[in-house]
Amino acid sequence: MNKETESMSWTEAHVVNPLSNVATDAYNALFVNTFGSVANKASQAIADRDVVKRADHSVVGKAEGFSKETVTQAAVSGVGLALVYVASGRAASGLIRSAMSITGAEAKVAAVAGAENAAKFSRTLMSDKTGQISGAVAYDGLRDVRNGETRLGNMAGSLTAFGIYEKFNPKLANLNFGAKIAGYGVLGAGGSASAKLVSDGVSGHLSSAQDIGNSMLTGAALNMALPGFQRAAGLGLSKLNDRIGRGNPVERDLQLNGLAGKSETLDDLAGKVASLRVKTGQETTSLRGKEVHLQGSGNAADRAHEFAHEWYLKSRKGEFDKVAQTLRSGDEAKAYMEYRQLRLGGETYAHRMEAQVAKEVGDPRKVELSMERIAATKTPAGVTYDEQWRRDFERFKSSDGKVITEVDFHTVPSIAGVESMRELAMRDPKAMKQVMREEYYPGLKKAFPDKSEYEKLSTYYGYLTDRNGTWDAVALRGSNGKVIGGIQSQVIPVDGKVIKSAVWGEHIWLAPEARSFPNFRGLMTVAADRFRASGSQVAFMEFNDRAKMSLQEMIQDAKGGLSTEAREVIWGRFANKGLNIAHFKDGKIAPYAQPGMDGQAPVNYLTLAMISLREGKNLAGTKLPTEDYLKLLRNAHGTLVDVHTDPTVLAYTKELQDRIARGDKTMTFARLSDTTVGRIVGRQF
Repeated sequence: MNKETESMSWTEAHVVNPLSNVATDAYNALFVNTFGSVANKASQAIADRDVVKRADHSVVGKAEGFSKETVTQAAVSGVGLALVYVASGRAASGLIRSAMSITGAEAKVAAVAGAENAAKFSRTLMSDKTGQISGAVAYDGLRDVRNGETRLGNMAGSLTAFGIYEKFNPKLANLNFGAKIAGYGVLGAGGSASAKLVSDGVSGHLSSAQDIGNSMLTGAALNMALPGFQRAAGLGLSKLNDRIGRGNPVERDLQLNGLAGKSETLDDLAGKVASLRVKTGQETTSLRGKEVHLQGSGNAADRAHEFAHEWYLKSRKGEFDKVAQTLRSGDEAKAYMEYRQLRLGGETYAHRMEAQVAKEVGDPRKVELSMERIAATKTPAGVTYDEQWRRDFERFKSSDGKVITEVDFHTVPSIAGVESMRELAMRDPKAMKQVMREEYYPGLKKAFPDKSEYEKLSTYYGYLTDRNGTWDAVALRGSNGKVIGGIQSQVIPVDGKVIKSAVWGEHIWLAPEARSFPNFRGLMTVAADRFRASGSQVAFMEFNDRAKMSLQEMIQDAKGGLSTEAREVIWGRFANKGLNIAHFKDGKIAPYAQPGMDGQAPVNYLTLAMISLREGKNLAGTKLPTEDYLKLLRNAHGTLVDVHTDPTVLAYTKELQDRIARGDKTMTFARLSDTTVGRIVGRQF
């Protein structure tokens, strides 16, 4: 025992410090060896010092042979590594799913190799097994190498070990607890020994018996903990996804609800729609975009019905494209008959799959399978499927064949009227106050759960009754007679080199019960038309930026009925153009924060985006003087606070003036939908 270990307790030497070293390796791998190295290169060039410090290992007690100390250190390290690998695997799964979504990889593969092969490709890449193996390999490629190791060898060893674990661990899941744990231990020891031999072989290093023995002990402990940690992580993520409104990937949803392996048909369908997320506890059963919404928690047959809808639409995309061609040729009657036939085929297929899965899991439900009777059956909205398809065909027409169906059968009030509260205030101030107090403001509060995002009702009264002002709140009244949405905006004079005036779209919202494709489209059309009528060149608005938000803020945001991610998708399609974000030549986006209003705290998680108000023109790729952007912000926020003293305004003013002084006199616009990865990575790292 050396002097350093003499003063340590046995627990510190053989339990605490080995576990601490696992954490140290993880920190160095995931931070120092990645973004830290980039930051240090920059700081060395500027200040001749590192800004990200490498963590050092703690001293561990001496362990020889197959002693208590050897076993303890191996067990502690194995359990710690299991945590690190599970975290790496989950992170890799998320990155893979995000990359698949952003790039539209499945659709691109389908165009070349067909829908079936694209579905298999998607299922393989998006599976938790692929994520776990990829995360483990990536981690071992990033961590510091030890004597005789190489990064390539470490990655090869990790691929070997986790390939074994992910293939054979599930086969042990149905054993009794004792046999299962023992099996995991034996499998872990064998996998780790194989990994050590492969790693050393690739690295050109000869494995010693002691090295292999230690690896087997560590691997046994690792794999005994790994499945439990994976289940715990899956459960934790599922609860988190439910809270922030994202839902869970199909594979994980089936596992968490005990449905995986219960029905061959359901498993097959789930594999074909791996990119979907399943949300439970909703008021309706519907399919929207890349989400399945189920009433309550749903069951196997419910999922089969919805998965079948998605698969049918994906596998028949070419046929729907032909219907769009027929429509463009001018033969609307023929196009509708082709469209109806496809929709009838899709509904019948969904009913067939629902009946098949119900039979396989022992669900006694009766499912209608006659095509004629299905067409005449009424949806939960009280109309027949034939009538529903006719309505959906109108959406299909208006979107030039891009929106095939929303498959959303809950009753949603449509936009029936538009009323300016400013115009009402000029005619009848009491009537304006009554509408704002009893209808508009309560709906606004539900749509925006964060109180710091909007002002007091009395403040809005003042804006609307100011005869010289331009601030307005436009109420959208639904077919149910209630206010179901609103548009708050004002014209901001800028007098810049490019922007002379701009419209500030402060709040554009729909009540949760009124959210549907037609209403979102109608809301954005009304907003864009009103903005254009102002004569301004651009409109600008804030959006909740995931790159700036904490987890708690995203959870709070989802309480408004839409996840932060879903809101961003909607803004990415605003007015058929999508919003644009200004960024500097170094890739950083233009700074923005909302000053505190009416005594509230400032909102720092917002980002500003713009859209051209010229018909058919998009801002993407165009330039904006940085000075114009600064004038826009100060003039807009000057309607809320004193820009000469407000700390939020002073902070972004300094940042922008510093940019201008360094030569960043112009910024470039990019579509919001093209900036997701850049914003998140750029903000965090």
